[in-house]
Amino acid sequence: MPRKTLSLSGEVHISSDRVYTTVDALTALKAVGVAYGLHHHAEEERGRRVMLYEGGERPALVIEADTSYHGSPTWDQVCILTDDPKQIARYLAFQDALKIVKEMELEPEKITSQRDPSPPPQGRDSKKERKPRYER
Repeated sequence: MPRKTLSLSGEVHISSDRVYTTVDALTALKAVGVAYGLHHHAEEERGRRVMLYEGGERPALVIEADTSYHGSPTWDQVCILTDDPKQIARYLAFQDALKIVKEMELEPEKITSQRDPSPPPQGRDSKKERKPRYER
């Protein structure tokens, strides 16, 4: 398989000898998934979804659209992405990985507190013990 190249937009940082671009990690991961057929833009659109359809001769990944105008959604099949079992397995595994990354981004405080369980420093320089200069 030929190598894929991506065009990502982000914040540019220039130093004396290099140019760096900072991009959102989740956005970059999704772009990689799109490049390799492991993620589809329909996943991000309101009223569209990618689902595993097992009602035919072979399982297939399909794009469905919500055709209701209000109330509970009514999902109708728009097109088939693939019916290759190997590609379906890859797609679903990539979606699981994306879900894990999204969960990690939603809980940054929890992750930070797990890494540094030590309490804040106490002692002579603590802000609670400092007195204003005029009270000394």
